[in-house]
Amino acid sequence: MEVQQEYERIKSLFAGIDEKQLSLIDGSIMEMARIRIKLNSLNEIIEESGLVKIHSENPRLQKELPVSKVLTRMQASYMHYVAKLSSILGRNIDDEDDLGVSEYE
Repeated sequence: MEVQQEYERIKSLFAGIDEKQLSLIDGSIMEMARIRIKLNSLNEIIEESGLVKIHSENPRLQKELPVSKVLTRMQASYMHYVAKLSSILGRNIDDEDDLGVSEYE
């Protein structure tokens, strides 16, 4: 349910773009929604466990927890989708602006 809500939220940002373009990026929107929900879950785990386990008697002894590695990879993936989808959204806005200017030329 959460994924579907996030999918709808992201998809609403693309309201007004060409239907073919929206159809083309639909899978990317869904994957971005999935990753966002997973990131939220990972952050809940991190709230409880932290990213690094520190030895109680010797703070110099530290161990990175697996969740920190997963979080880093998922954040990178999420940011990749954000960049790609926002460039499509930005390009669409720029195209509309150009059309508006050309009417007055």
